[in-house]
Amino acid sequence: MTLHYHQDYQCVKCENFFLPFLLPVTLCPECGEPNLQSDEFRDIVKLLVEANATHRQQFGRCVPPAYAVFSLIDHYIYYSANIFDMYVEREVPKALLIEEVIASEPPAWQDHLRELLYQVFEEAERQGLFQDLHAHESAESAEDRIEGEAA
Repeated sequence: MTLHYHQDYQCVKCENFFLPFLLPVTLCPECGEPNLQSDEFRDIVKLLVEANATHRQQFGRCVPPAYAVFSLIDHYIYYSANIFDMYVEREVPKALLIEEVIASEPPAWQDHLRELLYQVFEEAERQGLFQDLHAHESAESAEDRIEGEAA
């Protein structure tokens, strides 16, 4: 079963959807209006990492085989899951990957996403998410080699 969170957030001024993840204020990526972070979004970075770690444990990847997006947080979970899987598969520096991923976004959104992704990566590294993924891949590769030698 995939994890879903039914929370949305809209800018107090322009009503644009985004996650206010910075304490105590996150600027709206669309209009630049300061938005105070509410309690429900205080641990959003940890929530994103925990959802991806759970999906990885269940499915072997951060991106589940099927994932419906029902809320803004679901969108950020799916977005970060794709980036985490690319990071592991391509084995590129996170800074390079983050810049590549956000390059097509409007400049103000680039700043918002860059800061969010750096925080999410930092939390994922703190929780050992990538170490576990590399260890999982190494174990699968060893199993494949053993099976190939047995055949």
